[in-house]
Amino acid sequence: MNDQYKYFEKTLTPNIARELIQELFAGQTVQKQEIMRVVVEKHLERGGLPTIAQRNNPVTLGLWHMKREGQADSSSGDNWVIPTSSQDDESVDAEQDDLDPEKIIGSGKQAVYLYYYPAYQRLAELQGKEIWACKIGKSRNDPVNRIVSQTRTALPEFPEVGLIIKTDQLNLMEKTIQNILKLRGKQMDDAPGKEWFITSPSEVERVYECIFENL
Repeated sequence: MNDQYKYFEKTLTPNIARELIQELFAGQTVQKQEIMRVVVEKHLERGGLPTIAQRNNPVTLGLWHMKREGQADSSSGDNWVIPTSSQDDESVDAEQDDLDPEKIIGSGKQAVYLYYYPAYQRLAELQGKEIWACKIGKSRNDPVNRIVSQTRTALPEFPEVGLIIKTDQLNLMEKTIQNILKLRGKQMDDAPGKEWFITSPSEVERVYECIFENL
């Protein structure tokens, strides 16, 4: 245990995992399971705390972000290539760092996304509710960039990216999910725009599973 560790007594997150991956595996080709094992092991050895995430593994999300930003490659199957990072590679936009998706499902080059502001979720929890204001939109490219561009100065807190659904049926998936929520009376009539719904990441995931998962 090392109380000088930058993330001493911090739970493992995708951003922490990404830093450890770059530190421990730069210039190597390694199997994903080995990366996951060593990152968790080193984080705990140094005094970090295990993840509290109940959905995607933070190491998996860390690798996904690295691949998206050209800092890792998995084209050789289960083996991941972690290049030696230059100073330019390590300079990542701080706003994007704070927007790690809670869960990524589906497959494809485009994405339907759901984000929300934590204040609305906290209020719903205080009221004993499991649904709150969420925005459901689409992006042909990087969904995180799209969300950052929409929320950069909107409120004095970063949004939470509750769900990203990767797809090659972008318009169909977005409209289908939104229309089902409308039929359930979930659309927020008083919100700016037509993409805000009283829902939750888990409800939208269930809609996706019912309609698209087996297509």
